[in-house]
Amino acid sequence: MDIDQDSQGSEDRVDITPLLSEDAQATKNGNLDALNEITPLLRSVRNRDVDTTIVPYQERIWLFDFLEANTGAGLVYESFTIFLIFLSVASFVASSLFLKEYHPGRLADLCGAYCDALLFGNYSNNALGGLGIGATSFLEIFIVGVFTLDYIFRFYTADLIDMKYKGFKGRVRFVFSFFSLVDLASTVPFYVDAFFLPNTDLAASNFLRMFRLLRMMRVEGRYDLALGLLDDVIYEQRGILATALFVGATVWGVMSSFFYLAERNNPDMIYCGAAPSSCFESQDSIDTSLCTTNEWGFVDCSAAGCANIDGEEACWNVYRSIADASFWTLMELFGEFPLVDQHSPYGKVLGTFTAVFACAVFALPA
Repeated sequence: MDIDQDSQGSEDRVDITPLLSEDAQATKNGNLDALNEITPLLRSVRNRDVDTTIVPYQERIWLFDFLEANTGAGLVYESFTIFLIFLSVASFVASSLFLKEYHPGRLADLCGAYCDALLFGNYSNNALGGLGIGATSFLEIFIVGVFTLDYIFRFYTADLIDMKYKGFKGRVRFVFSFFSLVDLASTVPFYVDAFFLPNTDLAASNFLRMFRLLRMMRVEGRYDLALGLLDDVIYEQRGILATALFVGATVWGVMSSFFYLAERNNPDMIYCGAAPSSCFESQDSIDTSLCTTNEWGFVDCSAAGCANIDGEEACWNVYRSIADASFWTLMELFGEFPLVDQHSPYGKVLGTFTAVFACAVFALPA
């Protein structure tokens, strides 16, 4: 009787082998060799859902872990790149002190052609002038070289970050990701200046080195929580933030219009700082109280010894339009009052109301 019950029970049992994972099936069937073939390296690849048909994937996994500071050597490399970032930014900031055109004197003379070629790259005729790549320095070439290789390797292992970066389309998507754009903005201008426009003055592009500071956000786990909280707060309070933005923009526009009406004829708001040198031949400053303003807002300071030339205003009122007034109004909304001594009585009253409204607008999100 017991034998019959056991045989019936075995017939009623359901075979759950197809539902088991590959590891569990190998264990159940006694296939220990198959289980042992799943090495820790391949297991990490499986967990990342990476296409292991790409050869050599072991080297790509190692390279990825190295770049992401998941190994001891990777941590050293990460610290080294952070040091290079600070060194690059410090070099850029200090280089402005050694420009003889702006800082003539003993300090600028301390750094000659070799010093400039080593650290700053202010002049194209320094010790690296023979390269024919414009104004650069050995330090900049080295840092750009390191970050260029870093970007190439990250591009190569992009699909290990996220499978959406797999394949040609995935790599294109990676190029337009945030950190990729940061890397490109801090390295590509060097190659443009050096190889395409070496004989032009594009010193302003050097400012893009400051973007290298954003590379430090790659240090995972140190900024994720803070940025995640910021994102959550913005999303949860989006209604209040939108209301504050709408109220602030409305106050800005209304107060700009009022300031325009109050100050457009105020002679104390007439600016002559960019007047031709002929206006200062017989006087040190222009008496703006002698200037006149027509119905269209054009200023004529002929009576003050500074006539307009070819219809161009030598002096103008900084509140000559609502658009011009909006800049100064925005300053006052943020608590700055750069022209407070020049305001008319009506302008000072408007400034008081602007300060009160600004407190209300900034208190809304709180």
